[in-house]
Amino acid sequence: MAIRRARRVAAGVCLAIPVLALLWVPWYPHSAPSWGGMRFFFWYQLVWVPGSVVFMAAAYALRRERAHRADPERDERHL
Repeated sequence: MAIRRARRVAAGVCLAIPVLALLWVPWYPHSAPSWGGMRFFFWYQLVWVPGSVVFMAAAYALRRERAHRADPERDERHL
């Protein structure tokens, strides 16, 4: 039961990190450092697009593994 709660909390943290990183606007509305001629404000947000995918995939994996353990024959039924 404690492991299930820890996985749920970890999945929530994985989902919260990109949201908090992009909502904390006073941290990133600057011109420098620029990257490829793009101001920091823009490339910081663009870097979080694939970064958010990574965090969402981690959250999905944390929640999905629990479902497979609960019903190990589930994969066999869906083949």
